[in-house]
Amino acid sequence: MNIRNEPFYRTLVEHSPDPILVLGPDLRVVFSTLKDMEVMGLPGVEPMGTSLLDYASVEYRDEMAGWLERVVADPERAHRFEFEGRQRIKGGRHLVAVARNLRRHPAVQGIVVTLQDVTTQRRAEMEARLDAMYDSLTGFARREFFSAQMHKAVAHAARHGEFLAVLFVDVDGFKAVNDALGHDAGDRILKEISVRLRDTLRSDDTIGRGQLLENEDRIARRGGDEFTIMLTKLGSPVNSALVAQRMLDAVAFPYSIDGKEVTVTISIGIAVFPQHGRSVEELIRNADTAMYAAKKQGKNIYRFHAEP
Repeated sequence: MNIRNEPFYRTLVEHSPDPILVLGPDLRVVFSTLKDMEVMGLPGVEPMGTSLLDYASVEYRDEMAGWLERVVADPERAHRFEFEGRQRIKGGRHLVAVARNLRRHPAVQGIVVTLQDVTTQRRAEMEARLDAMYDSLTGFARREFFSAQMHKAVAHAARHGEFLAVLFVDVDGFKAVNDALGHDAGDRILKEISVRLRDTLRSDDTIGRGQLLENEDRIARRGGDEFTIMLTKLGSPVNSALVAQRMLDAVAFPYSIDGKEVTVTISIGIAVFPQHGRSVEELIRNADTAMYAAKKQGKNIYRFHAEP
């Protein structure tokens, strides 16, 4: 079979699952397997004569121009560029572009760009990362992600001489609730508890990455009915007690489950940086110890670490 003929290669190109563009001397499209630029978020736009820069979000045009300059300057290898959703292209898809400078090739005399739509793959990867970071029932951070955020917060507090508090929360007698009502009802109560805990937090209760965290990032579900809460930028350690009391009051309000009124309470232990610990592990451990002290002293109360 003679494959060295133009119809053969043109058929391969036109049936390629990935769009192919060829850029001329002015970096504008001189050949395209696309009928329009829908893949870039502009359906109905004829690709011929357009520039890839026309499809980039304004804030990323310089970055894309730099990519094209590298392609022009280095014809020996392929150059990869990612269009990351709405941040980089107008259409909101996630594309991978691979460009190779074939200007010296007599049959091409241009820059060949292959576009691959990886939106579905990237979304699946993001969902997997979120599953690893957040608890599916409550939406709160998992303990590993919470610990990573807390390490940053402790470093920030140490650097700026600020107070930071960890609250260790445990639902009182939750096993009895599960045994009496069933696990489905128990999960519904836990979900409602998580909402109430989140709603007691204010925007200035914590920070991370130099900015405010979402409420879901400042609370971790450590186990079945255990939670840890991080409070930062505290003007005084006493402020953590105010938050703890808000949580006690919010959680103790009755729940309606299948027509039944159920009352649930929590016990809270508090450890404050730096007086109750200077590491994440020490603070969580001491808050846990304080929580058990609260349970021994009657439950539905909060206690600071080492508080008599």
